Amino acid sequence: MVDIVSIITTVISVVASVASLAYWLGRRFAEIEFRFTELENRFNSIEDRLSKLEERVSELENRISRLENRLGKLEERVDGIEGRLARLENAFVQFSDVLIATFESKNMLTQTEAMTLRGLVRALMPIPRTKYYTWKVYERLKQLLDKDPNDYTMADIEELFQIADLIEKEGMETNRKELLEYAWKLRYYAMVARAVFIYPKLRQQQK
Repeated sequence: MVDIVSIITTVISVVASVASLAYWLGRRFAEIEFRFTELENRFNSIEDRLSKLEERVSELENRISRLENRLGKLEERVDGIEGRLARLENAFVQFSDVLIATFESKNMLTQTEAMTLRGLVRALMPIPRTKYYTWKVYERLKQLLDKDPNDYTMADIEELFQIADLIEKEGMETNRKELLEYAWKLRYYAMVARAVFIYPKLRQQQK
């Protein structure tokens, strides 16, 4: 006959073990659930931070887009103003050229005045720089100004205009006022030299 006491003892022992295991598993599951909750909270916090960062990035992109649009409009206005200035400058140069040619045709502008202007331009030659108005350009300008104006060709006159453009460009980039002023003096001399020494030759060829 089975010992009832032994059976009861065994059952109690098993129940106690099961209860103890259930209690341990319950605590472990509670800890795991707590850690999952913490992880979910951290993920939610990170998602919130990412959302806020995305909103800030979006705001910055919108501001940059607005600034780019404003900058584009300003550039268009600057381009328009530069175009108008270029047209005015070209019109002024053309008017000056015609006026000088008219003075020459009426003997109001002679070789004497042209030679005087050449001497002034020669004496005022500025010190060159190394970007546009280089020493090589300086030496070439000196050669042209030392050349007998009666031997000038149209190519020489065009070269004087080109050198004036280089000097002006150098002056604009280096903010040298004397270069900007000299560039216009050189242009005026080129226009006078063309009217006094080149145009009469062309008129003679057409006869």
